[in-house]
Amino acid sequence: MQNNSRYKKLTIILIRPSKYDDEGYVIRHLRGTLPSNTLSCLNSLTEDAIQRGELGDVKVRIVNLDEIVTHVNPARLARKYLRENTKVVVGLVGVQTNQLPRARDLAHEFKAYGCDVMIGGFHVSGAIAMSPSMPAECQTLMEDGITLVAGEVEEQWAGILQDALKDQLQPFYDYLNELPDLYDKPVPKAASKTQRKFVLHATGTIDAGRGCPFNCSFCTIINVQGRKMRYRSADLILHRIRSNYFLKRKKGIRHYFFTDDNFARNPNWEEIFDGLIRLRDEHNIAIDFMMQVDVLATRNARFVEKAARAGCVQVFIGMEALRDDNLEAAGKKQNRITDYKTMIATWHELGVVCHVGYIIGFPHDTYERVMEDVRTLRDELLVDQASFFMLTPLPGSMDHKRAVEAGVPLDPDYNRFDSFHASMPHPLMTEEEWTRAFHDAWHEFYSFDQIRKSLLRQNPHTYWAVLKNMIWYRAGMIENAHPMITGFVRLKDRKSRRPGFPIERRWSFFKRRIREHAYIIREYIRLYFEMQELWLLTRIRREEYAFLGDLRRLADKSMQEAKLNWAKVHKELGARFDNLKGSVGSQAGRFGLHMSERLDAMREAFGSSVQAAGVKISVSAQAMQNAKNSLSARAIAMQSEFADLRLKYLPPMKRPTWLRRFMSRINLFSMSRIETRRHLTEYWRKTGEAVRKFKFWRLNPIKLSWNLARDTKYTLSFLFAMMAERY
Repeated sequence: MQNNSRYKKLTIILIRPSKYDDEGYVIRHLRGTLPSNTLSCLNSLTEDAIQRGELGDVKVRIVNLDEIVTHVNPARLARKYLRENTKVVVGLVGVQTNQLPRARDLAHEFKAYGCDVMIGGFHVSGAIAMSPSMPAECQTLMEDGITLVAGEVEEQWAGILQDALKDQLQPFYDYLNELPDLYDKPVPKAASKTQRKFVLHATGTIDAGRGCPFNCSFCTIINVQGRKMRYRSADLILHRIRSNYFLKRKKGIRHYFFTDDNFARNPNWEEIFDGLIRLRDEHNIAIDFMMQVDVLATRNARFVEKAARAGCVQVFIGMEALRDDNLEAAGKKQNRITDYKTMIATWHELGVVCHVGYIIGFPHDTYERVMEDVRTLRDELLVDQASFFMLTPLPGSMDHKRAVEAGVPLDPDYNRFDSFHASMPHPLMTEEEWTRAFHDAWHEFYSFDQIRKSLLRQNPHTYWAVLKNMIWYRAGMIENAHPMITGFVRLKDRKSRRPGFPIERRWSFFKRRIREHAYIIREYIRLYFEMQELWLLTRIRREEYAFLGDLRRLADKSMQEAKLNWAKVHKELGARFDNLKGSVGSQAGRFGLHMSERLDAMREAFGSSVQAAGVKISVSAQAMQNAKNSLSARAIAMQSEFADLRLKYLPPMKRPTWLRRFMSRINLFSMSRIETRRHLTEYWRKTGEAVRKFKFWRLNPIKLSWNLARDTKYTLSFLFAMMAERY
């Protein structure tokens, strides 16, 4: 294409805006947790337009900014990129309703500096799709010279950029009725600089398909992306995954979140899974992934089995409610409560973590019913993780349309349409009760005992991921915010405050931040030691699983093998365990306590007894003699007696030398001796109480030094194990 514009350079600034907190500050963190798939989509579409020459010979620069982890300063960006013969286009992408106030403020700032500005995303698309006329907030934006883009732009993006180069950008681009065929369109590609600002550098996102066949009243997706499933070519997805795996001079992407609203309804799911299995088996390209599915996905046994083999480690299930009256009110007729427990057990059987989305605030909810349902999720259905949301009438949903038509008083501030603020009245709860039910649901579900039981159900491939997710969710609870919008280490810029809120004086702001940092540091320390205790009580001990192989030498194939066979192994252990204890005698006591707890958790997870048909064996006399010597010797006896369960790809665990066995017996800091830190916690509590009361004579210097050394050992052991994901 020949460049007919007067510009020689084009700078495209793609921004995923954040939102304001309740005090008007932009929510931003040092490290984020959930990268934006929309930002990756626009990045790959822009690169594709450049490669195809659709922007002519103009020199193009792409700047990707995720405000969740980046300070966006319009004045500074304008000074940097606005030059003679340079066109600057700012795209505020993937804007959801709660992000619209922040996106609007950024748009006005960029516009004031002379940049062309566009806003797209679910709010613009949904609000326009479900409104009989242009929504007031959208009309105002266009009158202010800001371009709105409704719908998907896979087939239109290059044309929009061409209009910008010609200074002919239109006030409104409407593609809601022009849903693109995604089959051969560019697969989302994240900018590496942005990716490095997230906790998991090796995590990427891909939408393999769009649309959903169901008709949930609270959902905006069906009214924006349609109810007909559209999907990408499996070959293009696999090519992107393979390319990302071998990124030059960097660690490639090893984990993906398939952002499809319902991967189980993607007509191309089997071809994608088969391709991932081939990459793993034939080319040693082993990735794992999380996907969203509906509760009916497990009815297709082939889907579940192939998903696990392809590398699925977690499913996000739109459960939403546990009672028929609420499901009917939500239009979620496909969910059958009687199937929930079997569905969860089916995923657990193949080592896949179950994470459910649960909505609080359906018409029949009360505080008491909500808390009862949360306990059912936790104690009966055995859900591993849950994300709670307050029912929100998002523009673009049928709920919003009905509320507007009925004259329901909705909150006028879109910043509160974030699923953790009440944005409309509830028929049975006051706003305070509804909010309390939401916050108490998090604390009830993520209790110490619930996390402990969840971790006991995990296999070596999922254990650390679940523990780290628990840390993330509990960190979000410390900030009293939804984990989906939190990261780690909250950052605040004094001047990045919502219009209408005063800019604080430097000294007042400094004192506020000192108090906030002190609170966060104190709570993070408490969280660290709580998670350390959970690890001590639930860790997968390599000694106990010596018969499988050496868990310290887990690699891609052996981790996948352990995940797929974890249920089978524990069913056999359940069948043989009582016999084993009887044969080895009291020397197996420590092993028996740990394994009994894990077997109990696994028995519940499978929805039935782990007792399986198997040959009950007796441990030999030599094995019993070895069992009396050391834990390592007992492990070797176990390794011998359960040799038939050894994992093919996991190297065997070697018997330690006599010197190592001797050192283990005299090493008071040996990991095999670490069981719990409760005694240390109690000691430090009493020590702190003595210090506060100035009763220093109660402190024994030798005992103090000894416990400090032990606690340092525990702390460093947990930190190293978590960072290296060791067993």
